[in-house]
Amino acid sequence: MVFSIVARYPLGVYRGQRPDLTPERIPSVARLHAALLAAAGFGPRAIEYDGGWGPCGADDVALRWLEENPPTDVRIPPLRVSSHEALAYRDDGTIKKSGRVKQTRKLPKHTSSVAVDGAFVWSWRESPPAPVAEALRELCPDVPHLGTAESPVLLTISEDEVAHTHEYGADADMFTGGAGVDVDLPVRGRVDELIDAHQAERRGRVGSDRAGTDERSTSPVPPRRAVRVGRYLAKARRNADVPWPEVLLVPLDRRVEERDRVRVAVAAHRALIKILDREAPPVLTGVYPPGVRRPSNRVALQVLDREHPVDLPGRAKAALAVLVPREAAPAELDAIYRAVAALRTLHPGGRSSCRRLAVTGTPEVVAGDRLWREPQPGTVRLWRTSPPAVPDTRGRAGWGFTHAALLSLGFVWQGTPLLAAPTGRGEARDNAFVEAVNAAGAVVLRTTPVRTSRVEDYVHRVHPDAVVRPYHATLALGDLGGSATIQAIGQSRHLGGGLLIPHDRTEGEASEGWPA
Repeated sequence: MVFSIVARYPLGVYRGQRPDLTPERIPSVARLHAALLAAAGFGPRAIEYDGGWGPCGADDVALRWLEENPPTDVRIPPLRVSSHEALAYRDDGTIKKSGRVKQTRKLPKHTSSVAVDGAFVWSWRESPPAPVAEALRELCPDVPHLGTAESPVLLTISEDEVAHTHEYGADADMFTGGAGVDVDLPVRGRVDELIDAHQAERRGRVGSDRAGTDERSTSPVPPRRAVRVGRYLAKARRNADVPWPEVLLVPLDRRVEERDRVRVAVAAHRALIKILDREAPPVLTGVYPPGVRRPSNRVALQVLDREHPVDLPGRAKAALAVLVPREAAPAELDAIYRAVAALRTLHPGGRSSCRRLAVTGTPEVVAGDRLWREPQPGTVRLWRTSPPAVPDTRGRAGWGFTHAALLSLGFVWQGTPLLAAPTGRGEARDNAFVEAVNAAGAVVLRTTPVRTSRVEDYVHRVHPDAVVRPYHATLALGDLGGSATIQAIGQSRHLGGGLLIPHDRTEGEASEGWPA
């Protein structure tokens, strides 16, 4: 029988921080364990000993059982992480001396929060021993909040079946099984570690109640020697039939201007190939042996910004998005994961705005058809190219950027169940692509050429006899991908160009004059 701890947030908001002060997306198992320990040591079930209070015997056994038995399955509800950088200042309870005036010191506090649509659930496929289950059942109602004090919670025990989203991978690493989440887990000795830290802090306070003239907060950081990182893998899910079904988000320390994103993508491409050296697969390098069929899409590198409707890792200013194509073989996937995990810095050169970018945290894996936030009610999701796209071919007589955009969509989607690759060659093939894309409901609403002499901002390499014609486009994609699917079009789609960014408009709004 399944045994579950269920956490419901009445305010629909979770707030918590990692040790590096970045927002925590979900309450970790170590946080849950610590909250239960606090309830056991200070709640109505606590017992007095050694001049203080602590868990009773039954609760102590239950908490130590949690150290040895991490949840086998979890349910993570739909989340929305706030991306603002606002600070709230609060009284710290210490004294600050400014000249001859003493004031209460105020400390900054990050206000980042996570909107939660539903309950978090931690489950064990086999019920714990009866005394442990009973102790946890009694402890849960005594937990007032899980996260900061602004995150009141209702903890309950359930034995009902749950639609879990993730399962524990005992031997999983950062990229095992693709999409997943890393969380802190308590290990043997965590109860003793926290109790000892609390006792040491309490003893240190004796005789120190006298106010000083210029004080500092003495609240110690809880020790973490008995905490380790565990990975929960997303439940088996069929890869979506989209060009890039998986995306690795690598957090960066600086924002990247649109004109520099191709340059940054090229630097990332070189860095990943350098890491793998001779093991770099063709799906990353783009270089295939003679006679080998080239896939429709390779690994694509794009730069995402906080202004885009996407949840970036932590407090990253931007993110390198590594788009993994549906044609990639398992061995190629493994090489890509290893290279991304080893990425530390990017050196695009050129303008001072992007001479060096640092990776600021652990990459996250998301599904390619669930990257963007969903549009708000009452809006229509359109798409615009940012950076501009570059046509894949020299075009045909009478063609314009509208035909170029439709043909580029055809190249991206060919071979998927939504768009079979047309037969034939040359003009007949290109016209068949355009017709097939139109039949799938894709429409180009507007195109605008980019008048510039710096075409290197929008394409890395081009044939010396070709004319580079970057353009902006606004499109409706019809059946070619859902409202959250990431895709890019054009000759530079694999190296930072032609990314399709959501461009939501109010229903009924006139289309004339919309910006591209």
